[in-house]
Amino acid sequence: MSLRAITVLSFFLIVSACGGMPLDDRTKPDENNLKSSRMNPADADSVDGIKPEKIYLLVGIDSRGEPDSRSDAILLARYDRAGNRMKLASIMRDSYVKIPGYNNGYNKINMSYYLGGTKLLKQTIYENFHIKADHVATIDFQGFIQLVDLLAPEGIKANIKPEMIQDMSLEATKGEQVLHGDEILKYVRFRHDSESDFGRVKRQQEVLLQLKDIMYERLYSVDGIFTLPHVIKETFALTDTDMGVKELAELGSIMLFHQIEDVSTLRIPVEGSFLDKSYPHSGAVLQINKEENKRALINFFGE
Repeated sequence: MSLRAITVLSFFLIVSACGGMPLDDRTKPDENNLKSSRMNPADADSVDGIKPEKIYLLVGIDSRGEPDSRSDAILLARYDRAGNRMKLASIMRDSYVKIPGYNNGYNKINMSYYLGGTKLLKQTIYENFHIKADHVATIDFQGFIQLVDLLAPEGIKANIKPEMIQDMSLEATKGEQVLHGDEILKYVRFRHDSESDFGRVKRQQEVLLQLKDIMYERLYSVDGIFTLPHVIKETFALTDTDMGVKELAELGSIMLFHQIEDVSTLRIPVEGSFLDKSYPHSGAVLQINKEENKRALINFFGE
């Protein structure tokens, strides 16, 4: 996976998810078709008086402005306000899943975005894993580069492998280095080693956690409260989300008083739950054990 979604995760997720807004009816596949069965938010189950939290879908787009593109990074996140914890699950783009309405039935999960955008991607995730995303945010290459530099102007630490330098044309030496937007994009996109896409996921989550810490350091500084409105405005301009500026601003202010103390991560497919396969219509894929991975996601998010 690449890091495009990290731009959203580094701010949209940290800001939006920290809001802890009540969730209504996360486990319904299509909001338009199930309006009559929607649950009243006031009737939702709660723990110690706190409503279940929303789940956010963050999508990194493999594009530099082209009209047709695929989702190169797919992440689900949830903030548990009761425990002041964040949960982050990465779904690997080559996961072989059933795509609703698709002629061949199954393909890589990133094909669902290519065929039907975020709407079909959300439906695909629900039908395969029984997890419904409440809000979505997407971003492409250029948006990522600009937003990482906005959020972390002093750069991000990364452990550079020798093979990364030549493969990604990085202007860096091996070992721990401080990288910026374009370099970080190359760093997380790298996959030509023994870890392949699994290494991408690990680096993606690694950079996310650094960005989270950097954001908190900035926002809890003397001028943090004055910086937040500008950061929200710029972030909103660089991302495509179904949340409005006002809601992001409100959630951002809540974040200042609810610093995340613990972050749990998960990778789908989980270890030992997939096989490397290849099909004429899709190429190399990760053929997952659907039930095992569905259980893993449901248990992870506390459903």
